[in-house]
Amino acid sequence: MLKTNVNLEEMSQKEAIDYLKESVQPEIGAIPAYLLGDPTVYDIEHKKVFLKTWLFVGHESEIPKKNDFITRDVAGYSVIISRGADGEIRGLYNMCTHRGMKLCRADAGNKTMFTCPYHGFNFKNNGDCVGVPLQKDIYGEDLDKSRLGLYKIRIESYKGLLFGTWNDEAEPLEEFLGEFKWYVDILAGRAEMEVLGPPQRFIIHSNWKIGADNFVGDSYHTMVTHGSIAKLGMVPSATYSKKGYQIYTDHGHGLNLGTPNPDFAFPEELREEYKSNLTEEQYEVLSNLKNMIGNIFPNLSFLISHTKVKGQLISNTSVRLWRPVGVDKMEVITWFLIEKNASEDWKRRSRESFVLTFSPSGIFEQDDTEVFTDITAAASGTMPLVKQLTFNYTMGLHRKPVEDFTGPGVAFDDKFTEANQRNFYRYWLDLMTK
Repeated sequence: MLKTNVNLEEMSQKEAIDYLKESVQPEIGAIPAYLLGDPTVYDIEHKKVFLKTWLFVGHESEIPKKNDFITRDVAGYSVIISRGADGEIRGLYNMCTHRGMKLCRADAGNKTMFTCPYHGFNFKNNGDCVGVPLQKDIYGEDLDKSRLGLYKIRIESYKGLLFGTWNDEAEPLEEFLGEFKWYVDILAGRAEMEVLGPPQRFIIHSNWKIGADNFVGDSYHTMVTHGSIAKLGMVPSATYSKKGYQIYTDHGHGLNLGTPNPDFAFPEELREEYKSNLTEEQYEVLSNLKNMIGNIFPNLSFLISHTKVKGQLISNTSVRLWRPVGVDKMEVITWFLIEKNASEDWKRRSRESFVLTFSPSGIFEQDDTEVFTDITAAASGTMPLVKQLTFNYTMGLHRKPVEDFTGPGVAFDDKFTEANQRNFYRYWLDLMTK
């Protein structure tokens, strides 16, 4: 029996974690509403999840040249992602080691050197401190610049996707992705991919987990929330989203794979490039792909979507980050990915498809934003905790995985189940209670 009159803010962290162990029960599909609105849960998440695991920071194509850089947030801290003169990509904490001033304020650029706007300390883009104003006069011979280098964050890449972590003991990125790499290959490794334009950014008054939950496995909402797209003729029917597979792997990763698709919705001229980059089984999945929607734990979601635009079938590919800003607020950052060797006409039409559907002004994005904000508002405050309100995540509990799916992971033979959400919360709970 759960405790009554609970107030997590009055508990120690250990007591709050013990209550999480009692109240969060993914195996039976019971997920408490308070997880989406409680400040204590949010604080523990920052320490146990975001400071410990791999977080997406961008794509290699955003810094293609030597000395290119971007600045990104990693678990609430600004980081410079720089491609050095040696071609190596590094992550540097965006903080001058003299007095802690933010070193670089630009979102992107090309620099061999960063100069602190407070006292003028100079740092190479590999992090080395190389210049101090009036050094000999005011410090004499005692200042050891080799001890003033910028703090480095671990950066690793897979198929052009860049991830960072503050955790020096975290497993290698490829180990963290595990079997899920098979699907990331289709997403970002099917061809040479590039980001087109700067990432789009906007704020939603929503808890970050709602976005991850939606993309990791919720195709069920499509026939209601996005029901208008069937009326507009963009999809054949309101239940089109049921057909396909739901798949999850270790570490909370999961996706919904929409199949079959009688039409090939990728550039015809790139078939040979796809075949050279993918296994035969992966290429077969790509050839029959209707859509692919998933989430790399904790907060990197992705989408390959096919829609009819002006009577023509076209696909678009995007990745999006649900960056926590507060317990009830997140910044959504969306990157539009495209095959680098596709024709300019294909790139233009694919971008039009993306803007129409999953950009900040897209019809899907607008639909989801309303849902995300209302769920967060309902889960906030003390009432969900006091009344012990619990969401029902039991869909598909009675079903067994299929044995003959071509890819790795645990697979179910249609997309209307909540196995992926249960897997997501199972891993989330494991991290939260360690």
